[in-house]
Amino acid sequence: MSNITIIAERINMTRKKMRERIWERDIDFVVNEVKKQEHMGATHIDINAGGDPSKEVEDMIWLTELVSKATELPISFDSANPDALKAGLEICNRPGTIINSITGEKSRIENTLPLVIEYNTHAIALTMDDNGMPPDLDARIRVVDNLVVLMKENNISLDRIHMDTLVQPVSSNPEQVAYTIAGIKYIHENYPEMHTMVGLSNVSYGVPRRIHMNRAFFVLLIQAGLDGAIIDNTADGMLGAMLATLAMLGKDEYCMDYISAARTEKI
Repeated sequence: MSNITIIAERINMTRKKMRERIWERDIDFVVNEVKKQEHMGATHIDINAGGDPSKEVEDMIWLTELVSKATELPISFDSANPDALKAGLEICNRPGTIINSITGEKSRIENTLPLVIEYNTHAIALTMDDNGMPPDLDARIRVVDNLVVLMKENNISLDRIHMDTLVQPVSSNPEQVAYTIAGIKYIHENYPEMHTMVGLSNVSYGVPRRIHMNRAFFVLLIQAGLDGAIIDNTADGMLGAMLATLAMLGKDEYCMDYISAARTEKI
């Protein structure tokens, strides 16, 4: 539908309702969530099985088996646990599969990067390292450049990397929005073959009626060149905001994607 990678985020066991339904092994509930996200334009289905670290591998196996049968879309495996990632990848590693995520942290490089290499997947790379969250644009750029060097050293093509310049809540860190946007522009100007990614909803943490913040931020990011987002693509107006923005930027010829989505009542 668009040139933006849409990683649909609802199969996430850090959410209480989702966690409870998965532990109940509610097959119909999970499959319905997958189908709904696919219908609304997802390009990937994210799986986060981190409801309980002691059961993450078991839950990842159950979810991957179920989700991979419910859709032909590639999966984004969301975990800091390499055992959980490997368990999912052993079951389903389609073209376009994403590991979420690697960072510049020594432990992630040692534990997760080998899986990207072994399974030849894409990866979301967060612009953070052992110094923690980047406080400003310069810190983000430094981590981006270091991660690019790391990818090249390991013969990982940059078109397999989705660089996340990190989103922080606008309610407590308003200056961070500008750094995120500037980071996206820096990546596309300096590493045009590499993709960009954000965990969009972090921007609205701590404010009421979060959907308005999320939609507005999505529009700004697309204008800056964003080509990937981890979002709830079923949320009110998110898909419509994306398609309208792409049309106005001349990235949807004759508004055909927008019109098609309207005709099929996706927006």
